[in-house]
Amino acid sequence: MATSIKTQGQNLTLYQGSTFEKTFVTKNANSQNVSISTGSCFSQMRKNYTTTNTSLILTFTTSILGSNVTISASATDTANIPSGLYVYDVEYLQSDGITKERIVDGMITVIPEATKI
Repeated sequence: MATSIKTQGQNLTLYQGSTFEKTFVTKNANSQNVSISTGSCFSQMRKNYTTTNTSLILTFTTSILGSNVTISASATDTANIPSGLYVYDVEYLQSDGITKERIVDGMITVIPEATKI
């Protein structure tokens, strides 16, 4: 049985060469928190929905705590992403290994880094 997660739309900013972290609260259609601690989350950012060029894809590290899912990337990983506009999403795979729902999606603007240390 599906958890019935309501997909949220949220646009983000990522600063090239900086550590990135964002936490989302999983909600249902009634805006109530939904615990997702029994499944797994996955998240990627890519230049566009059909991009297969691995230099334009960033797979985020994900962690789950109750209704919260956090995506993150190291400063080393974000330094290698060219500046520009990207798409992303966070998906939840329930513990049955079959049922998949989208928690959030949107666009990420990558701001270029001027200082290279």
